[in-house]
Order: sequence, then C-alpha cells, then structure tokens
Amino acid sequence: MRTLDFSGLASPPRVSVLGETASVFYARHWLNQIGIETSTAEDSQVIVEAGRPAGPSPLDPPIGGITRITLWDFQQGWDGNGLHAAAAAGVSWVIGHADGPPLALPIDIPEKWCGLIGANWALSALLGIELGNTIPGRRVDIASADILRSFADQNAGNHAEVEQGWRRNGSVAVEHGGIYPQGYFACEDGHVGIVGRSRKDWEAIRDVIGRPQWADDPRFDDPFELAANPEEVDKLLTEALSGFGRDELLDKSVRTGATLAPVYSANELLERGITRSGTFNENQTANLPFEIIPRGDSNGNEKNDDLVGAGH
Repeated sequence: MRTLDFSGLASPPRVSVLGETASVFYARHWLNQIGIETSTAEDSQVIVEAGRPAGPSPLDPPIGGITRITLWDFQQGWDGNGLHAAAAAGVSWVIGHADGPPLALPIDIPEKWCGLIGANWALSALLGIELGNTIPGRRVDIASADILRSFADQNAGNHAEVEQGWRRNGSVAVEHGGIYPQGYFACEDGHVGIVGRSRKDWEAIRDVIGRPQWADDPRFDDPFELAANPEEVDKLLTEALSGFGRDELLDKSVRTGATLAPVYSANELLERGITRSGTFNENQTANLPFEIIPRGDSNGNEKNDDLVGAGH
C-alpha cells in the first residue's frame, strides 16, 4: 500500500480547481472527499481546470513545475457535455431496445468519470511532489468522450470477437455474453441482475427459482448453447422469476451461492440494512469504497497528515 505522507511539507497539499463545468465539479468533489484542500485561485503546483475551446493550444508549454490538468465534458477542444460524449463514443448506440432509438447514459456519468480520472491525475502529481521529483511543466487533457470510447473499444465485440455483438438488446447482454444468463430480469416487485459464469452458476440459479419442470429438461441444461438461442428460455426464466420478490431471491441466492443480485435503491438498502458497515455515512449517502485513516510513525505516534487508503 502506498502512503501519501505530507507531514514534511510546509503546508497541507492543495490543488487549484478552476471552472464550473460538471467534470470540474466532480474532480473537486473527489479531492475534497479524500481530504485534499482545493482552491479557486492558481496558487498550487497542480491545477485542474475546465477546458475552453478558445483557450491556449495544448501544445503551448505550461509554466515549469506546474501540472495543468484540463477536463473536457465532451471532447478536447469542443463545447458539449456527457450526452454528446456518449453519442460520439458509440456507447449510446448499445443502450436501449433493438426496435427503439439509442438512449443516453444516466445523467452526469461521463462527466463523473472525467472528474474522477482528473482527480487521480492530481493525486499522482501530488505524489510526485511528495517524492521530491523535479519535472518540467506538463499539460494533460482528459475528455469524457475519450474515456467512453475506451469502454466501447473493449466491448465492441462479443465473446467470439464478432463486431455484430455491439448492438442494442434491451436489458440482457447480446447472446448473453456467450454463457447463459447475463442481464436484468423482471421479478415480482422489481428487477434482478443475473450473471451466469459457469454450469455450476446455472445450476444454482435454477435452484433459486425452485427448479420448475422445464429446469430439468436436457434442452435447457447447457448454458453455452442457451446463450446462442435464448428466446425460449428467456421467457421461461422471466415467468419463473415473477413468482418471487427481490428479498426472497436475495435470501435464496445467499444460501445457494447463486450469482444473482436484486436491484435496490439507496433508501431500500438502508431500510433493509444489508450493506456492510461503513457503506453509508451519517447523511445516508454512499461513502468511498476505502477509508482515509491516520498511520502511526515508527515511534507508534499518530501522524494525522499521513493518508492511507484502506479498502473495504
């Protein structure tokens, strides 16, 4: 585990965060979440800023020793937002039903990714300062469309590397990703996500739904064959799931080891108390998936300026 020890610095670490775009808002949010001070003035060696299409060329050298991280809600050099980024990257093309139009990602998801990666770059620059590295001025451009394009590049083919796998297919993966089942299915009071990764998983999933008569039919025994021709079994599985509520399915999946997870809202998770301790804070909002804790020095004394990430 790498520790960021800022106790030897003359002042606490600080990042200048400039601008009011969505990506910049989220970069500031993530930095503040882990205890990094931010300012709205160019008074730091690390600057996170909103991209300005009419601004300086990326080729213009920044001031020596300054890391300037420019965030673009859409694409480098272009006005726009995450809706444009999802469209240009091809991600929207696969969201929706086969007979319907492409749809957008949930609000701000592209900008949240852009801000998160921008915050990571800022932390890397702070780490370089803490290590005493001397670097010339550098400029980094991070665009939502580039991030989403990298996701599309990874997922554009199916398990057999067939490009036609990149298409809209409703709430289940195209051809179930090569092994049945993979997707979201309706149940009695909502939806449940199911990801079959093996024959063993498919056995456990059939146990959860009470092994209806069709579940022991040899025609529905091989999850690899079912993935190629899922129409009949999709209907049978959905019909079986309609007799179970989310809570019952969760209880059964925990007991059987089935790879099945109900879809709950944050309030529903809080009401049921089914998340591990520390998932939500006192304001009932989700915490980061790790903690920032003080670390003792070699003499056993606590060093409050030493940031340590402890993963949940």
